[in-house]
Amino acid sequence: MGTVNLPKIGLNNDVEMYDDQIYKILRRLIIENKLRPEDRLSENELADHFGVSRMPVRKALDRLEENGLIEILAKKGSFVKKISATNIREICFVRTSIETNALREAFALKDTAFNRIVNKLEKNLEQQAKIIIRPGKDADAKYLKLDDEFHAIICSFSGTQLAWNTIESLKANMDRIRYFTVKDRLSAPDQLIKEHQVIVDAIKSKDFDLCYKLLKEHLYEISKTYEKAKEANSEWFS
Repeated sequence: MGTVNLPKIGLNNDVEMYDDQIYKILRRLIIENKLRPEDRLSENELADHFGVSRMPVRKALDRLEENGLIEILAKKGSFVKKISATNIREICFVRTSIETNALREAFALKDTAFNRIVNKLEKNLEQQAKIIIRPGKDADAKYLKLDDEFHAIICSFSGTQLAWNTIESLKANMDRIRYFTVKDRLSAPDQLIKEHQVIVDAIKSKDFDLCYKLLKEHLYEISKTYEKAKEANSEWFS
């Protein structure tokens, strides 16, 4: 795993299961491109570092393989895969379908519930703007985390956690591409924030047709920019 610094995990009953914590840590490191293609993830080394048995590590690695982020080879180990963009439009289609239908549910909510979620979106936008004004360390990663939270809030209009969980489970390789598009300023955060603001304004106006149009355009943007990211970082792509 080279020189990547791994954080520790919480070892008490008030935290998520160990395998879930390990999965999230490794997923984040891969998505932020801190773990490179062909980096080896050793079960024994990870178990020693996190102070757990090999079982939760194995479960975490199995989930990463399901996400298409690593490849587990019998008797050889687990290795970070190159980024695959072959299904990028499929992911855009599924994601757009879920998020726009979540928005459709928003307009059936009572005003109190509707306004509560809109307030969360506006607070999220304020946090996004602060990162642009004062970038600081790991600004790109922090921005993408807030971007995810923004879209998770949109999914919460549906009243289900499954909506965002489904998107998150599908978009791992898309996230790796997103990191490059933001880093290389193919999708500049300040422009994305403007798009987010226009979407929120449309939500507040309860104009579903406009919301659908704006959100679809926003979510499909990566299908236009990923080729440039691939060209600039060809060694990362399959």
